Amino acid sequence: MTATAHNAPSVRGRVVIFDDEIAMGRILVKALGMEGFEAQAFTNPVEGLAALGGLQADVLLTDIRMPGMDGMQVLERMGRDYPDVPVLILTAYGTVEGAVSAMQAGAFNYITKPFQQSNLVAQIERAIEHRRMTQANIRLSEHLAEGAAPREIIGRSAAIQRVRQMIERTAPTMSSVLITGRSGVGKELVARAIHAQSPRRARPFVAINCPSISPGLIESEMFGYERGAFTGADRSKMGLVELAQGGTLFLDEIAELPGDIQVKLLRLLQEREIQRVGGLKQIRVDLRLVAATNRDLTAEMAAGRFREDLYYRINVVNIEIPDLSERVEDIPLLAVHFLERMSRRLRRSGLRLTPAVLASLTAYSWPGNVRELENILERAVVLSPTPEIDVADVFPSGDPATARAPPSSTPAPPVPAWPIDYHEARLRFEREYLRHLLERAGNITRAAQLSGISRRNLYDKLEKAGLADDLIRKK
Repeated sequence: MTATAHNAPSVRGRVVIFDDEIAMGRILVKALGMEGFEAQAFTNPVEGLAALGGLQADVLLTDIRMPGMDGMQVLERMGRDYPDVPVLILTAYGTVEGAVSAMQAGAFNYITKPFQQSNLVAQIERAIEHRRMTQANIRLSEHLAEGAAPREIIGRSAAIQRVRQMIERTAPTMSSVLITGRSGVGKELVARAIHAQSPRRARPFVAINCPSISPGLIESEMFGYERGAFTGADRSKMGLVELAQGGTLFLDEIAELPGDIQVKLLRLLQEREIQRVGGLKQIRVDLRLVAATNRDLTAEMAAGRFREDLYYRINVVNIEIPDLSERVEDIPLLAVHFLERMSRRLRRSGLRLTPAVLASLTAYSWPGNVRELENILERAVVLSPTPEIDVADVFPSGDPATARAPPSSTPAPPVPAWPIDYHEARLRFEREYLRHLLERAGNITRAAQLSGISRRNLYDKLEKAGLADDLIRKK
């Protein structure tokens, strides 16, 4: 039996629902129809999978416990037959074990009943956006000169969704972009994503790490030189700026550029031309500039170390990347992503993270951001004698709050003894997640925005975890 809702011709997306409860399917179809989606429900997933090819689904919403074929079997079939359609698991039987299993099997997200309609709609929107971005990346990869797709920006937090939106809006333009954020947050990854989604994607992406070139060489490296320009210049050489012709020039840590090079860069942006060291002619250059810094450029300008006119040239669009500690909900996703990549690179199959280590990773403050997370996991993979990565492999001291982070006035919770009951692990994981979320956000409204959970649902979770008093004290 199926239930269908059709909306206006311009729909927000097409959702297919598998749920053996007829009433639940009808409720979801009606609710999603009112939200502007085109929805169709099937009580029999076998029939639903057979019909899926002709429905042009943007996302599949499936129950996990159904007769004949359960949600995990549906995931397996979807991964094989419809790998581009994201799957949301909907169930009343939520556990850490089930969540991790579903995510590792390819689920986009895992939603427990009862749920807030606004939260469900938000998750569906994110899944549809993810699918559209994935399809865009597939199309993009077909046009890349080297045939290599750009690395994906991992995360579903509100903060990283905003970064993706900024990339999507900025990429098609010619405007200069300034990417800001602390070391290790992934500024070059964002720069490459901008290039990969731009009309210049088939042309070169040239990255210059400004602090890595000595001040005496940076001019000739960036702008090139003519034969005889200095001792040892026995031939002319094209600079990195010229190599970016038609493409994108990425200046990482632009605040490190010496003052005389800042002047030359300003001329490049104003006149679209450069002059090689020892050269007499002006060379026309067509490129797009993307710059990045971990410094406060307004403070650098006030101190006289960075030109104000150059600042306004490079800061047409600003994309600020949040610290990893400000998007803790992305940590498990990043960890699983890095583990899968290392598994392929290091040729170690069957690698997996225990629920306890996921909890510890989420509790840690990550002063080195995403780069530190990747490095710490690589070390754990290299040194772990078994495929199962546990707390002791990632944090040898056994305490994620003090293993690498500076001492805190609030003692970190002890890592639970292993093995531990899955229900208890889930409760501990959720309590620690909520506690750190509240500490980072400062109030329930900000916490709801960061987590993607509605205020009402978030407050209920805080109350259930015994953290409602902490919220009152913060008010």
